[in-house]
Amino acid sequence: MRVIVLTGPPGAGKNTIAQIIAKQKNQCAVIDVDLVRWMILQPHKAPWEGEAGKKQQLLGVQNTCLVANNFLKEGYEVIILDVLTTDTAKLYRKQLQKSNVKILLLLPTYEEILRRNIIRPPRLKEGEVKMLYDQQRAFKGYDEIIDNTHLFPEDTAQKLLQHFSI
Repeated sequence: MRVIVLTGPPGAGKNTIAQIIAKQKNQCAVIDVDLVRWMILQPHKAPWEGEAGKKQQLLGVQNTCLVANNFLKEGYEVIILDVLTTDTAKLYRKQLQKSNVKILLLLPTYEEILRRNIIRPPRLKEGEVKMLYDQQRAFKGYDEIIDNTHLFPEDTAQKLLQHFSI
């Protein structure tokens, strides 16, 4: 079994591409770490909001790994969606080491990210989008990077499947 972790800034296409890939598989689960982290309602902190935010971020990764390992045990392939840091990438690799985890960075241009975020429901401020884009551009803990600026989601999904064939 294999786990793919899709990382990239908001608007990179993680959710869209994961849905396309999962529908092509016999048994595949998609875990969005944002949904896991939003289980903490009070006080909910973004990962960049001090020690409490970092602690919630790591707790979200730990809980995601527990869920992923349960899916793997039952024969499902798993796609995890998260905006990784060096610390969270190490945590995924450690807690999912039996599953041959692969990390793929989706990184369109910043201009494309801004364009995509205009058509999405407002969630993050432009400064937060820029911060996360710069963080992902500097991130080196991936196995493969794809610039999907000019690719349709289906083409990006096919490219991902060619590299990792989960």
